[in-house]
Amino acid sequence: MFFEGDIKGKNILLHACCGPCSLGAIEPLLSDGAIITLFFYNPCIIDGEFERRLDALTSVAEHYALPLIALPHDYSAFKSYAAEHAGAPEGGVRCSLCMDDRLRVAARYALDNGFDAYTTTLTVSPHKNSKLIFSLAEKITDGAPFLPRDFKKRDGFLLSCRLARELDIYRQNFCGCEYSRGVGDDSVNER
Repeated sequence: MFFEGDIKGKNILLHACCGPCSLGAIEPLLSDGAIITLFFYNPCIIDGEFERRLDALTSVAEHYALPLIALPHDYSAFKSYAAEHAGAPEGGVRCSLCMDDRLRVAARYALDNGFDAYTTTLTVSPHKNSKLIFSLAEKITDGAPFLPRDFKKRDGFLLSCRLARELDIYRQNFCGCEYSRGVGDDSVNER
C-alpha cells in the first residue's frame, strides 16, 4: 500500500539504516515539508558495527533536531531467517528477506504510532534495488502506507556522501551483516 499525494505537514517515519544514508533522505523530505521521525531498526547489523551506526545516526538526529526511535538490537532475529541463505549473493534472497523484515517492522510501528506514512533510506544506496524495495513495501497490508521515494534520484547518494564528510559522520564500507563483511561497497569508505 503506497502513500500518494503531498507530504507537506505529514508525519513520516523514516527507517534509517545508517547516518550517511539518512542524510540523503532527510534533506529531500524536509524540502517537501515532511515532519520526520528517524527509526533505527536493523537487526542485521553485527555487534560493534550496530553501535557505530547508531552513534552516527544519533549525530544526524541531533544536527537536524529530529526525534530518533531505536529498537533494541537482536541479531538472532536476523540469523533466524538469514543463516540458511549464508551463501546467497549480495542482493539475493537473503537481502530481500532482510529488507522485507525491516520494512514490515517500520510499517507496523508507523501504523501503531499514528504516522501518516513511512519510507526508508535503503533507496539511497546505488547498490540497493529500489524497485525491489517498492515491491516488498507494496505487499505489506498490515501497516502504514509506504512513501515510495528513490532517494538516489536528485543526487541523493552524492548528497549523502558530501554531507557525511562535512558533518564528520562515520561511513561504513559494507552492508552490516556478517555475510556482507569483506564484500565491501567500493563507493562507501570508512572515514
